[in-house]
Amino acid sequence: MIPKLIHYCWFGPATLPATAQRYIASWHQFLPDYQIQLWNEHNFDYQAIPYARAAYAAGKYAFVADVCRVQALYQHGGIYLDTDVQMLASFDPFLHHHCFTGFEQGMDPYTRQLTCNPQAGVMGCEAGSALMQNIWQQYQSLEFNPQQLITINQIFKQLYQQHNIILNNQQQEIPGYVCVYPSDYFMAKNAYTHELNRSIHTVCIHHYDGTWLNDSKRINLLKRQLLNLLRTILGARNSRKLIALLKRKHQ
Repeated sequence: MIPKLIHYCWFGPATLPATAQRYIASWHQFLPDYQIQLWNEHNFDYQAIPYARAAYAAGKYAFVADVCRVQALYQHGGIYLDTDVQMLASFDPFLHHHCFTGFEQGMDPYTRQLTCNPQAGVMGCEAGSALMQNIWQQYQSLEFNPQQLITINQIFKQLYQQHNIILNNQQQEIPGYVCVYPSDYFMAKNAYTHELNRSIHTVCIHHYDGTWLNDSKRINLLKRQLLNLLRTILGARNSRKLIALLKRKHQ
């Protein structure tokens, strides 16, 4: 049984954004009987893990959080949430799993192809989870390279391939290892354009806020999201025409 324990991470000197504080308030609202545990520099020994130590020194705090979330889940069990996750219902129906997570999905506005990938922004497990152990073991020997960053989602993808989990946004379960849910359960937004994709199954929404980014990078992220949305709505050719027209008007 997965314990009623929520983990989240916040590393680095920046303060927690107001949007993240509102999302965390929704955790208290819909998960009133869950313990909520913050992990940061003061209670996670990132210096003991070469990958996390190098990521912290490089100011890549999201990659420190990748390691921290896996250790917290493996050692304590519970549910990990990114700080930009908004709760809409309780996780109680999923606590019977040994481990659960979900897919993220979106329409690529450039290729018009529907993509489906693993995600690590919402996941839960019992302590000693075999999946978390597999990921934890990889981080023990993984070298941090700021020029060639490896995300936790990439590690998930590799493990999914090894266990024949198909990236098709359909519920799949390997007993004793993991149950993977469709994107509308936990990641009810288009991964590219961030259009909302709620359903009767939606428990929470990952808002893709990029809270680990600095201000300039976050502005660039918002610009890319807007362009992706325009391409989805108007098509690539029409969106280029609109962008060119707007640029001429502002010259």
